[in-house]
Amino acid sequence: MSEGRSAGFTSGSIPEAYDRFMAPQLFEPWARELVGRAKLRSGSSVLDVASGPGTVARLAAAVVGPDGRVVASDISSAMLAVAAAKPVDPAWAPIDYLECPVSAIDAAEGSFDAVLCQQGLQFFPDRLRAVGEMCRVARPGGVVMVSTWASEHPLGLFGPMTKALQEAGMAEPYPHAFDPQSYSLGAAELRWLMSGLRDLVVETVVRDAVWRNAEDAAATLMGTPYGPGVRALPAETRERVRTLFARRLRPSPDGTITIQTASHIGRGVK
Repeated sequence: MSEGRSAGFTSGSIPEAYDRFMAPQLFEPWARELVGRAKLRSGSSVLDVASGPGTVARLAAAVVGPDGRVVASDISSAMLAVAAAKPVDPAWAPIDYLECPVSAIDAAEGSFDAVLCQQGLQFFPDRLRAVGEMCRVARPGGVVMVSTWASEHPLGLFGPMTKALQEAGMAEPYPHAFDPQSYSLGAAELRWLMSGLRDLVVETVVRDAVWRNAEDAAATLMGTPYGPGVRALPAETRERVRTLFARRLRPSPDGTITIQTASHIGRGVK
């Protein structure tokens, strides 16, 4: 499941759709939560694991400033290409882009003052090894921070999305793709995975994600590993998928779509 999902983000136009319809609306607010809680200092070195289009990396670069260092790592070269194409403010730290799996981060032990991972851990094939690698590359006294969707709460956008795909009769693009539990972690499991760190705190945070309209919210389908399968459907079926998805979204009187999301955010010190 996890390997298939990760591989899906290398396909076609997924990175561009992800960056347009998901990153600003859903992931950037959570990235601000993660970076803010990391308490990064000017001049710090930061690794952003599973960086995608660089949302966390860019916020971190703005905080640590030009004397700092930021590395955005991801398994998807296509995602990293989207991230690298964005301009970087001269007042930010430079951002380097590193293509590698989290199971074998291509960096020396103790390389970073902070290691951050937003909404990636639940999808890694070997979660314990992933956390071990994040801890390995953090310096002694460095911070490791992880956020995951909270399994104790509704799945937000992805719940209605997978239900619409199932109702339309679409096949799973990889095993367990329609299983809501595959998208999230419980607080107890996150604590266990990060238990090797000291001063560990796991908090559950709730935030709203907002899209301009149902059309933009439904377009998030194209920024997921479901996108290639949806795009390959006959036009009539493709439109049915979008309609079924949009029907499950409840617009506000002004037409915007607001979806409540909940994450566990773990913070520990090596």
